[in-house]
Amino acid sequence: MLGRIPDYHIHTTFSCDSETAMVTACDMASLRGLKEIGFADHADFEPLDECCGYFRPDDYLAEIRRCMIAYGDLLTIRAGVEIGEGHIYKQEAADLLRRPFDFVLASLHWVGGRPAFDARYFADQTLDGGLRAYFEEMAKLAANADYDVLAHFDLVRRAVYQVYGLSTVDYTPYEEVIRHTLKTVVKRGKGLEINTSSCWKGMGDPNPTQQVLQWYREVGGEILVFGSDAHRFDAIGLDFDVALDMVRLAGFTRLAKFQRRHVSWIDI
Repeated sequence: MLGRIPDYHIHTTFSCDSETAMVTACDMASLRGLKEIGFADHADFEPLDECCGYFRPDDYLAEIRRCMIAYGDLLTIRAGVEIGEGHIYKQEAADLLRRPFDFVLASLHWVGGRPAFDARYFADQTLDGGLRAYFEEMAKLAANADYDVLAHFDLVRRAVYQVYGLSTVDYTPYEEVIRHTLKTVVKRGKGLEINTSSCWKGMGDPNPTQQVLQWYREVGGEILVFGSDAHRFDAIGLDFDVALDMVRLAGFTRLAKFQRRHVSWIDI
C-alpha cells in the first residue's frame, strides 16, 4: 500500500537548502518501492529568505524531463513547486506558474518579518500571540494565493517545539480561524498536505495535527497528499505509515495525486 502513495514534497539542489541531486532522489524513491514522486523545490520571493531568487525554474523542469526519460515506466515523476507567501508575491508567482507544473504547494514560512519555522519566530511575542498571528496569515494565504495544496499547515509547530519543547499543541483557541481557513480550502477546490518531516525529525506527529485533520474532514475536505519534505535523500517517504494511520482515523478513504494540476485518486 505505502509504495502506491506518492511523496509530493521532495527537495533537490534546485533548493538552496538541499544537497540532493535529482537523480539521487529518484534512485532512493525507486529503492524504497515508491511508484510516484513529486519534486517541490522552493520558489521564494521574500527578501529575508535565504532561498530568495535561488530557484531556476527552466533548468529545474529540464532536469525533471531528463529523469522522466531515464526512469521511463519505472517511476512516475511529477513537476511540482513550493511557493512561499504566494498571497503576497502574487505577480512573481503568476509569472512562474506560466510553466507546466503538475502541482503547486503553498507555504507560509514568514509572518510579519519573522521566520515561522524556527525559534526566532517567538523572540518578541508570546506563544498565544505567535500562533494567532500565524493562523490569521494562513487564512490570507489560503484565500488569495494560487496553489493546489497547502503545505505543512501548522509549520509554526517547529518553532513551538524549539522554544517551548511542545511536540503537540491544542488549537482549540484558534479553532474559528482554522475552520474558516479549511472551509476556504474546500470552497476553492484545494487540498492539504500531510507533511511527515516533524515526525522523522523527532518533533512530534506530522503536520497538521490529528485535530486539524479532523476539522478538515468535518468541513468537507477531501484532497490530501503526503509529503516527506525531504531535503536529504534518505528522508524520502519516511513515516508515511504514521500519516496513513492519521488519515484513516479521520475517516478519509482516498488520497489525491496530480497531473497538470488536475486531481485523480488513490483508494486507501
